[in-house]
Amino acid sequence: MIPSMVLVTLGALLGAAMGSFAALLAERTLRDEPVIWARSECRDCKAHLGTAELIPVLSYLWQRGRCSRCDARIPPVLFQAELTGAALGIGAVIVSPDPLRALVLGLWMWALLALAIADLRAFRLPDRLLLLATAAGAAWVWLGDGTGWPPLADRMQGAALGALVGGGSFWLIRVTYRLTRGRDGMGLGDVKLMAVLGMVLGIERLPLMVLLAAVSTLALSVLRSWRRGRPLNRLGRAPFGAALALASAVLMLL
Repeated sequence: MIPSMVLVTLGALLGAAMGSFAALLAERTLRDEPVIWARSECRDCKAHLGTAELIPVLSYLWQRGRCSRCDARIPPVLFQAELTGAALGIGAVIVSPDPLRALVLGLWMWALLALAIADLRAFRLPDRLLLLATAAGAAWVWLGDGTGWPPLADRMQGAALGALVGGGSFWLIRVTYRLTRGRDGMGLGDVKLMAVLGMVLGIERLPLMVLLAAVSTLALSVLRSWRRGRPLNRLGRAPFGAALALASAVLMLL
């Protein structure tokens, strides 16, 4: 069933707003700041933002990426998150059989977007964001894709097995690396994220998701190496959790 342009437009508008919220959620979680009750403000001059300055995508373009009061640069990640959120919202509407499932799928992918932003900015996958992704993912498993197949009991069993295989495999990698190299090469956040992703994707799609994430991470690392004039082994850490999250969203839409 082809969704109407009204639903696609609503998906884009809601997605842009949720992308903005995902960036805000990631930033305030990393800073251990309140999310809901604190007003949005410029990080430089501390001025509270008005309604017109909070319109996703348009406000950034209208202000040319600058604060209208102190002319400080607005972090481009906010604009990028709004565009990505809109794209995920449109995708959720297109691949889902009804608005409810589109909303639940969108919530799961927007939670993954927040996790990706947190990992890109601070190499962290906060438990608060992982819990949000877990809740949205569990709701998606419960609802199913609208076909009624497989039955709920089989879906729950598959989700549990996927979480066990996803999280367990990365936990083994983490432990093995620690034993052989004497230091951590992977955080527990990546292990927890893989459990969440395995719950939703199932074990059948996990290998392809990890492959997509690995290839994209390698491609970005090669680009960074070329731009900075450094060998790959001197680039430092790579935000693999962000690659896993975004590869999972792409795989769900495809």
